[in-house]
Amino acid sequence: MAKMKHLLLTTIAAVVLVGCGESQQSAPAPEPPTAKAPATSIHDAAKGGNIEAFKQHLAAGADVNVKGSTLLGQDVAPLHEAAGWGHKEVVELLIAKGADVNAKDAEGKTPLDSGTGAISSLLRKHGGKTGEELKAEGN
Repeated sequence: MAKMKHLLLTTIAAVVLVGCGESQQSAPAPEPPTAKAPATSIHDAAKGGNIEAFKQHLAAGADVNVKGSTLLGQDVAPLHEAAGWGHKEVVELLIAKGADVNAKDAEGKTPLDSGTGAISSLLRKHGGKTGEELKAEGN
């Protein structure tokens, strides 16, 4: 009887130890994007309001905050372009995908500085500020 009791306790201890150990399996690596980016740049897609090309860029893993030099200025993000050219649908998509509503360009301007009307309201709703407001806050 003592042997059975010892065997039972040993088995329970082994199960508890194995069950409490960390898994040796690692999470699978994320799949690389399989979609191909369109020929038009992400900035041109934002500037032109080309939502389909923009979606293709996102599917291909494009960075929504990538800076580039465009007609609006130096070091602008796609959100600057979409806001400046009045493309609300692209602005909404960018915000949904995590675009920085307070990204500054080379002159310290944000997308709100170039947005108007409904786009300005949308940016404000998501915490958007002008470059001057950020400067006054010390940002």
